[in-house]
Amino acid sequence: MRLEKAFLFNPPVGLYQRGEDRCQAEVEGSSAISLRPPNDLGYVASMLRQIGVAPFIADYPAEGKSWEHFEKDFQTVQPDFVVMSITTPTINDDMKAFSLIKAWNTRILTIAKGAHFSTCNKDDLKEAVYDPLDVAIFGEAETIVNNLVCAKRQGTDLTRVRGILFRDSCGRIIQTAPESFWTDLDTIPFPARDLMKNNLYTRPDTGEPQATIQTSRGCPSQCIFCLSPLISGVNVRERSVGNIVAELEECVYQHNIRNFFFRADTFTLRKSSVIELCQEIIRRKLPIAWVANSRVNTIDEERLLWMKKAGCWLVAFGIESGNDEIQRLIKKGTTRAQAIEAVRMCKKAGLKTYGFYLIGFPWETREMIMDTLYLARELRCTFSEIHIAIPYEGTELYRIARDYGILKESAVGHNYFSNPATDTMHVSRKELINMRKKALRSLYLNPGYITRTLMQVRSFKEMRNYTRYGVRLVKNLIRHE
Repeated sequence: MRLEKAFLFNPPVGLYQRGEDRCQAEVEGSSAISLRPPNDLGYVASMLRQIGVAPFIADYPAEGKSWEHFEKDFQTVQPDFVVMSITTPTINDDMKAFSLIKAWNTRILTIAKGAHFSTCNKDDLKEAVYDPLDVAIFGEAETIVNNLVCAKRQGTDLTRVRGILFRDSCGRIIQTAPESFWTDLDTIPFPARDLMKNNLYTRPDTGEPQATIQTSRGCPSQCIFCLSPLISGVNVRERSVGNIVAELEECVYQHNIRNFFFRADTFTLRKSSVIELCQEIIRRKLPIAWVANSRVNTIDEERLLWMKKAGCWLVAFGIESGNDEIQRLIKKGTTRAQAIEAVRMCKKAGLKTYGFYLIGFPWETREMIMDTLYLARELRCTFSEIHIAIPYEGTELYRIARDYGILKESAVGHNYFSNPATDTMHVSRKELINMRKKALRSLYLNPGYITRTLMQVRSFKEMRNYTRYGVRLVKNLIRHE
């Protein structure tokens, strides 16, 4: 097989965070999440270029385009193979893309990537909906796609390609050995941003283009609900400061992007790395603004001081629960008191905050959930998001929910916000949804929050963006009521 042209895409199936496999949130169902660029496809495209493949990237949900646009692009590109980024909530609908492709040309090699394939039972792929899928990738797709393409070109037995699932000539689903995690992240080329429409991915307040920069991979934490250990491993693999800053400079000077999300499982995990990066940004006088995520127990005033000096304007915290017993049960390793102190330090440093909360764990009573919602009101983060826990296969939460008998359905087709997969032992799914909505009303639709937000607005464009997010929130709160 020649395999010289590749069509890499997010299918026209709703706005979801597809490019970051651990987070599969429905963007439109959130309170303040902004869409992030398809870096996963960008990395794959850059790697494919190294083996002589000409890639094309399309993000149909981000562009607001339909299946008709998808068909037109496919017919124009005439690819030899395709790579689709999927999510667990949308996977059944995503497969329509491969059905259409096979109807147009059965010889096209169809490849899908996503966290779902790292955790699902391989026999699930025997379902008819997956018939047009040739190969599924689990693990870090950049290297695996290249290895797969080279094997197909050479006619090599696919069982020798690590990190894939495929159907053999007898119809059996074959799962190969996992591919080792890439240890030297500096050797991975930067995402092919020349193939992306970077203006589609914006900072939520100003509407300026915002790129995602992955600074490390891997997480040593043991949170029972998180896919990170399965997707990225438990060992932290950091990029060098020089490599990160080189990507920042490419974005600034070649793509005119000056706003960034520094993506890591926990950006602030190693204090020395944070400070070294901030100092280099300052030394090079990069005109950038950025946000990053953190745990409430990996932050201090010195880190925040350097982050602020280097252009950071917001820190996002996975606070999860306001009940310390639930924090212990979910193995978060942090406390309510630490959350309060972390947010206090950010406010003192002049940094905005984004608090992420998680409700719906098997043991939770209404009172335990209210502890979380009361904490969210007490912290008064600039932005707040309340997720409902989803028991993804492969996580400890999945096993617990199954053993407690509250897991009635798989995570396929379910989402964090309006369609959770399970009840708790004490609270129904319907009530979880209603409690989330009531909490968001109290957090956002109150005079104090609205006044504080309006006082921070610096331009008509910011006002327009805040209004757009506000309208989205209100629509979600009244949906299905």
